[in-house]
Amino acid sequence: MNINRLPPEILKLILFEAVKEESGKPSTVANHRLLGVCFQWKNLLVTNPGFWTNVHIWLVGDQSERIHSGGMSSTPNPDRYLKMLDLQLQRAGSNLLDVFLCIDVEAELARPFFGLMLHRAPFRRWRTLEILKVNWGSYALPITREDDGFVNLESIEISYECEPDLVRLIDRTATSKVTVFHANLSFEEVQEFFPNILSKISELELGIESRGDFSPPPNVVTLTLPSFQLNSLSHILHLTLTYRQSITPFFIHDWTNLVSLDFIVGDLHSSLPPAQQIVSFPSLETLIIRGTLYIALAHFSAPRLRDLQFIDGWNSVLDSVDGLHEVLSHPSFLLSPSGVIEVHFPLNKKTLTDLIWAFPLMKTLKLHFEEDYDGWETVKSVFCNWRTTKRMAIQSETEATSSHSTVLMQQLVSLDLRLKWDYEEGMSEDWKVRMLKVLEDTKGTSLNEIRCSWMIRTDYMPGPGGSYILLVPSIFQTIVSPDLGPKWTPPIICQRQPDEKKGEILEDIQGNEGNNMLI
Repeated sequence: MNINRLPPEILKLILFEAVKEESGKPSTVANHRLLGVCFQWKNLLVTNPGFWTNVHIWLVGDQSERIHSGGMSSTPNPDRYLKMLDLQLQRAGSNLLDVFLCIDVEAELARPFFGLMLHRAPFRRWRTLEILKVNWGSYALPITREDDGFVNLESIEISYECEPDLVRLIDRTATSKVTVFHANLSFEEVQEFFPNILSKISELELGIESRGDFSPPPNVVTLTLPSFQLNSLSHILHLTLTYRQSITPFFIHDWTNLVSLDFIVGDLHSSLPPAQQIVSFPSLETLIIRGTLYIALAHFSAPRLRDLQFIDGWNSVLDSVDGLHEVLSHPSFLLSPSGVIEVHFPLNKKTLTDLIWAFPLMKTLKLHFEEDYDGWETVKSVFCNWRTTKRMAIQSETEATSSHSTVLMQQLVSLDLRLKWDYEEGMSEDWKVRMLKVLEDTKGTSLNEIRCSWMIRTDYMPGPGGSYILLVPSIFQTIVSPDLGPKWTPPIICQRQPDEKKGEILEDIQGNEGNNMLI
């Protein structure tokens, strides 16, 4: 079907998905690419304000031409810059805006820019604000009324520095609509400069360690910190610790209400508690552990745990595999997630078998591999010889634990393979055959779906605000995104049909997610 024959409402949804960044906001760079496709697309884009609400401002010295709505130029041209910004703001209509600011200029350049912004897009229309840097010399904000302030702001992120006038205005005029505050600040600095916002937000992220322990206000339930510096955690539901941690502080806090935890394990040798000491997380549902010292989990109890991720640290993959094998074989290891297990580094046959044995209740297993041959050999040796693998696992266990064999592979529904090498033509067909073989050889188990995706390792094009635009292979028709980070192709999906149709290849479907195959 010709895409231009679709109803405008459907075409608009498709185009919005095509320009959407990982944050969910529309990419204005992608908008400008689509404007040149045809008149119908151009008319649809320019007449729908929702495509133009993501405003990136980059005013740094003589690089004032860098603007998200206009690409880049080596020749500074403030007049053209302002015209392009004016055009985007007109297209955005009266919609609320998502604004990124990086400003480091003198007052004479800041003045016309803010004159335009306050005319076309006053602060009361700003929904989210991300500040990399704001320094405008002697410029003074011409704000006279409270309703000219940030009354609709929902989230704030400050990475580097911000003019005091703007800081005071943001904090003074923000309302209860603001729920998210991320800043490269300490808790004391947030208390000093943003006391009003601190009393309203539910999510707080701090980039600098505080001078001492502190207690976040009770309205904060999602917290990201460099390290443990807390007096009270009883009201925290989601906690992320970004520096390496000793597990000793886990034993001195109450974790009754914690729902998710993301942390990096530091050196255990000087702080590892006796084996009989257990940290109880009665409400924990999601756990992400980074590094290689996964043995810390042998001291955790989380009866409601659903999702568990193992992310490798800065050491070799072998260290990560050894660390995982150590905790899986530890007699005090009690965790048994009932949802998703994800391992971000390649496993060998022995460790993968141990992992499946250790987590009989998991529904989805996500595995990352770095080499085509090694990845397939590991998957084949475990899943395509499943009955042999099962017998070996049972024989390696004591009589006391052999009862677990009755539930091996009886809960696992989906296998998700993430392949960290460049896609080459023909790989998808090869992996379809392999995935069908796995499903065929695991008959009688609960496994009924296998997904396979490749990491995209193509060229990056410099983008606004220090970001990069990923140029992806056209074979996958993957979205252009300005965000850095792992990109994955749409998955190939093989699914097992109900029992009466097992073993029969029904059809090969080209779907929105990639190549689907049913057997």
